[in-house]
Amino acid sequence: MYNSNMKWNQTKTMEMNEALTYLQEALGLSAKAKTWPGSAHLPLHLRSIEVRAVDANGFSFLLASLPAGVGLPEAKRVYSQLALRAEAPVVVSFPDADARQRKALVAQGIPFVCSGRQAFLPFMGAACTERGGTRFHNRATKMSPNAQAAAIWGAGQESYHSDDLCRALGISASRASEAITELVDRGLAKRERRERRVIVFPVAVDLLLSEHMAELFSPVSKVFFARRAPQIDCLADAGETALAARSMLAAPGMDQKAVLRSVWRELRGLEVADGELSDNETAMIQVWRYAPVFADSSRVDDISLALSLAAIDDERIQLEVDRMFGKEYPWREAL
Repeated sequence: MYNSNMKWNQTKTMEMNEALTYLQEALGLSAKAKTWPGSAHLPLHLRSIEVRAVDANGFSFLLASLPAGVGLPEAKRVYSQLALRAEAPVVVSFPDADARQRKALVAQGIPFVCSGRQAFLPFMGAACTERGGTRFHNRATKMSPNAQAAAIWGAGQESYHSDDLCRALGISASRASEAITELVDRGLAKRERRERRVIVFPVAVDLLLSEHMAELFSPVSKVFFARRAPQIDCLADAGETALAARSMLAAPGMDQKAVLRSVWRELRGLEVADGELSDNETAMIQVWRYAPVFADSSRVDDISLALSLAAIDDERIQLEVDRMFGKEYPWREAL
């Protein structure tokens, strides 16, 4: 019984994490979850539902992870019961929902997340489907992380297939499909079916940076400091360290490195406080929202590097960024 319960709890946590990841990657939300104090006061028939309080882009809501195998009536019952007890909006994570069930939830205005397929968050004015792409009522929204990475990588290609994007970004086929659909919706790519394959034609770098800069963002989500170690030294150079390697700027006293969020979790044991060690014993770690290095490269790309430096008010850095592209682009519009 103990092992069964432990496996059940692990499954619930995994489903909750998948829902949060889908919100982050498909909708570009900075979704962060924490324990909801109200869980302790739920009636017994709701205790098997994992409920977390989520903050995302200035909105707060409860995310309830439904057990596998539940039907539409149970999903609606859980929603209504939680809505009576919560002051914030309630969103149900319904991983097994089929198209008919999802359509019914939308028709009744019930917010839900079905990882990899659809999200419906009417209180935020946002919705997303795998086929329809990301749809925000506010068209000034930033791209999702995967879409931005796809736009940047794709700008260097004449054309590509979705499996090329999977390999380059290290993402699943469904994530690649979502990213491509978002780029098409934003006017950053076109799709054509030729024989049995769909070919994607991306826009060039100049159009991406001249016309769509406000939709881009810095890939850096957080910055930590870590003790220098082989695991740290092998990470990709980032920030001023990466810029110095491709310009006349002197390298900073402390190395700056980039790492994907999922990889950083494995290295957190090396984290130190700022100033705890000398600069040559410490590395500044940028945690990126998408892979810092594409599969066909050995270093961070120029566009992501420039976006990560846009907030630094240093004329020397901005001059070297402009020289890197041979043109001045409005990088600060991405902030």
